[in-house]
Amino acid sequence: MTNRILGLILIITTVILLIHFDLGDSQKKCPALILGLILLAAYCFGSLLEKTGLPRIVGYILAGLFMGPFFLNLYSLQEVYSLAFINKLALAFIAFCAGGELRTSNLRKVLKSIVYYVSGVTTVVFIGTTLIVFLLSGAMPFMNDFSLILRLAVSAIFGTIAVARSPSSAIAIISETKAKGRYTDIVLSVSVAMDVFIIMLFAVVISLVQLFIVGKGGLNFVLIFSLLFQITVAFLLGFLLGKLIVFLIEKIHVEFPVVIIAMGFIVIEFSHLLGDYLHRVFDMNLELEPLLICMAAGFTVQNFSKHGDNFLERMDRISLPIYIAFFAMTGASINLNVLRTGWFLGLAVFSVRLVSIYVGSFISGKLAKNKPKIYKNVWLGFITQAGVSLGLLTEVTRRFPEIGPSVQTILVAAIIMNQIIGPIAFKYGLKKVGETHVKRSP
Repeated sequence: MTNRILGLILIITTVILLIHFDLGDSQKKCPALILGLILLAAYCFGSLLEKTGLPRIVGYILAGLFMGPFFLNLYSLQEVYSLAFINKLALAFIAFCAGGELRTSNLRKVLKSIVYYVSGVTTVVFIGTTLIVFLLSGAMPFMNDFSLILRLAVSAIFGTIAVARSPSSAIAIISETKAKGRYTDIVLSVSVAMDVFIIMLFAVVISLVQLFIVGKGGLNFVLIFSLLFQITVAFLLGFLLGKLIVFLIEKIHVEFPVVIIAMGFIVIEFSHLLGDYLHRVFDMNLELEPLLICMAAGFTVQNFSKHGDNFLERMDRISLPIYIAFFAMTGASINLNVLRTGWFLGLAVFSVRLVSIYVGSFISGKLAKNKPKIYKNVWLGFITQAGVSLGLLTEVTRRFPEIGPSVQTILVAAIIMNQIIGPIAFKYGLKKVGETHVKRSP
């Protein structure tokens, strides 16, 4: 532990000397320097935090935040954004792992629970968050002149985004704790299914809000059908991609890391083309399909080949630097000015979402006839939010520039709280139900 502390101090001190005292060419901070700083410092900080029983990924997030533009200012947001491509690759890798963790044998055992949790938690969280925002709308200046029906419609945006989960955080905690069991399968499966469902719910809500704000149009069934079609195509492409990975492994005997990195590039480039198509044809800026493609590919390798267990084992060997980079950059991207501005209303949304998740999970688990240790603790795995939520917020801001920034300020504040608290809660839940196993060596 002492070595980790000394290492962290040495790294930060060295970079401060290089940047702030101009001992090096500080005007040419290349992305490699920033990435190296993030990896080394976040690794040390994550290891230190693990000694307290907290998840490593919380340490990675806090390290990125601490060294970023709002604390030590060792790098700027623009320099973090220059590493966005690596961030996307990390998301693709994590999605491969998430799909690989979904075994059909386990899914069949928890299918009833998945249906109850997805429908029950979605309903309670959506209604609960929408209602509290509607009741607090008088405290939101941008809604002062809105009619009641328009306030309700805008509140539904908050309710929709509150439903989103973060499979990336869930899979990172599962990998860190080597968790296995019914509780783990339910949390991961519901988180993945929720990200698919949220796209369709968002399409319906955003169409209704546009009808009330703009005063024209209506429920865009063409858009909804298109999204369903895109999701179906994503799963189909993921299946074909998984089969290709199996072929490369069996016939060409390539290494898993090589395959995953190459496929990550391909999926990302494809997603850009697909995003351009959605923007050009449907005037919509959402690029969520790459995660579904990668999840489906991992699922295919796990369930339609003999390489499933070996696939996960080999992926786990190279996962540590990827998780460090992804979550540290997530922390570095957190804008504390947003948190300062919208913390009160963000806290209200965070609190009611937390209560709604607990109530929805408790009721759904009882209806599904889960064991008490499951339905009393499964809500702890549904708290984290990240990529999907932020992507939807970007679309809200683009569609409604008059209200988008205000909505974004409040919800980003809530998402920051969820992203910090969520991993801690999930790791606690895994320990409470007794599904954690071998810990990664420091």
